[in-house]
Amino acid sequence: MKKPIQELSIQRLRSGASIFTFDSTTSGEMTTFSPEQIALFRTLVAAKHGETFTTSRKVAELFGKRHDNVLRTIDKLECSSEFRLLNFKETVYYRKNPSGGEDIATPMWHMTKDGMVFLVMGFTGKQAAQFKELYIQAFNWLADQIRKSYELTEWLNDFTRREAASVTKGTVHGQGLVRRRIEKHALSQEQAAIHAKIQLCLDLIGEEAA
Repeated sequence: MKKPIQELSIQRLRSGASIFTFDSTTSGEMTTFSPEQIALFRTLVAAKHGETFTTSRKVAELFGKRHDNVLRTIDKLECSSEFRLLNFKETVYYRKNPSGGEDIATPMWHMTKDGMVFLVMGFTGKQAAQFKELYIQAFNWLADQIRKSYELTEWLNDFTRREAASVTKGTVHGQGLVRRRIEKHALSQEQAAIHAKIQLCLDLIGEEAA
């Protein structure tokens, strides 16, 4: 019986749980993250139209700061107008109305990896340093998943061309039909593998999970 995965939540991290318990290949060139680490990454960063981002709310939650204070810090960042335009996007989220009326639209920022790094570079302390590294890992992990999804799409396009050519040749003459029967089995297995890998990437990437 498999041992259930213990959720590696932001609350656990802030209480002192370590995130740096990953497995590496023997070459040391690749890192394999655990399912709970990946689940945590998905709560911190999101993807939309191939672009990765996080939110000011997530930064505030992870670093244990009030969200309104994080908003003020963003407003006061001494970065160029061009950098701000490229890496910060003002938006809103809706919070519950304590009076019971309609949800209240509340300011929030979306930010890129560069924007997040610029924002949190002034946050100090041992735990803050760990959280900065965590955020960078999360962004890098998501960017890698997006890259893989693009590569799989190219593989699928190449497969579609080869499948079409195989079908065409199979209708020309007898030898082509025999070859088609052989290729069909291999191609069907390849197609199943491609779709499984693409679906896994899509499930991992998600859409606006932050």
